[in-house]
Amino acid sequence: MPTASNQPKPGAVPRRTQRERTDRSDRLMLDATEALILEVGTLNTTLKAVGERAGYSRGLANARFGSKETLFLRLTERCLADWTTELRDAEVGKGGLEALLSRLDAMVAYAERFPDDARVLYVLWFESVGSSSPMRESLRNFHEQARKDIARLVIEAQHAGEVPATVDPEHFSLHFTSALFGLSYQWLVNPEAITIRQVVASLRDHMLLILRSAPRGPATVAP
Repeated sequence: MPTASNQPKPGAVPRRTQRERTDRSDRLMLDATEALILEVGTLNTTLKAVGERAGYSRGLANARFGSKETLFLRLTERCLADWTTELRDAEVGKGGLEALLSRLDAMVAYAERFPDDARVLYVLWFESVGSSSPMRESLRNFHEQARKDIARLVIEAQHAGEVPATVDPEHFSLHFTSALFGLSYQWLVNPEAITIRQVVASLRDHMLLILRSAPRGPATVAP
């Protein structure tokens, strides 16, 4: 039976569990990693600097993650989780053309709500292109999934009569993702020159023009 001596005092802050302490330290180290990458670049972001920036020992980041590559990969996974949430929220209750265009809304929301996440995500992705690291594999998988999702939405829109059957879903998905990633690259290089909301609105009009101006012909849409 609990005694007065081992009961928490009124107003006392409950002691964190080991899992809570680990989650907190991970979060702070990922925050520190993101800040350092944006300040000094990936090359100068060290595990030692991450631990110190997060308020822990020099060796904690190394003990927890083992390598910069693993740490950077964890950071991209966290950034992608926020992107997935924006995408899911934008698409809820929608399908076909409306769901397709909602991806543009999600991009704007993500860039405006999490600008540092968006920048660091593309920094890490673009730098991985010249390597054979797990980061590049992650990027490749992300691109492939994005193209599949967009092609699926085009097919839905064709079945609904919103898009001509002559539009090739796979080709359109490649153009669509290329436009988005190209815009992201230019925004990363020169954010002052690009207002995401305005440019994406223009991109939306352009994509609609492509879809609606396609010649209408016999249905070739898969069942």
